[in-house]
Amino acid sequence: MISTIIILILISIIMPLIFRTNEPVSEDDERIVFEFNKTFKIVMLACTIIFVIISIVFFIVTIYSDKKDALITIIFFASFALFSSFLYLLTRNKKIVYINNTLYVYNIFGKQKNFNIEDIKTANEIPSDGMKLILKDNKKIKVDAQMTNYSKIKEILNKNNIICTDKKGNNVPKGW
Repeated sequence: MISTIIILILISIIMPLIFRTNEPVSEDDERIVFEFNKTFKIVMLACTIIFVIISIVFFIVTIYSDKKDALITIIFFASFALFSSFLYLLTRNKKIVYINNTLYVYNIFGKQKNFNIEDIKTANEIPSDGMKLILKDNKKIKVDAQMTNYSKIKEILNKNNIICTDKKGNNVPKGW
């Protein structure tokens, strides 16, 4: 009974985060959105739903049976449900919007922070992982390689003469 209440509370907290949409709109200049592919988002949502359903089914089976070994199975599937929920929130809410030399960065919970392109000191690229934009105050913005329009971040950085390095710290040529 208590776990059911906890699950309902978690769902009521997570649902507004999943369906939140608030991003800046500007018609003056180009707008480039860096976000995860919609198919990937759907797959992550499906995985989350499947693991939550399996966890609930095993919980119900455990209530009506005398087997105490099923608790391990519930914990196993519930941990996968929480992990896939985290990944879904990451893929759903994490995005970067570039408008008029400003980066609007949304974190895993959809909270927006604004950064000017001039605030970027360097960019470090790891081809399999993505790019970390290091700001003048040593904060970092991560642009994942799996995000749409990933190649355009390189064009934006080159256009603004931002120093780009590879994972070993070597300067990357302008043409990349």
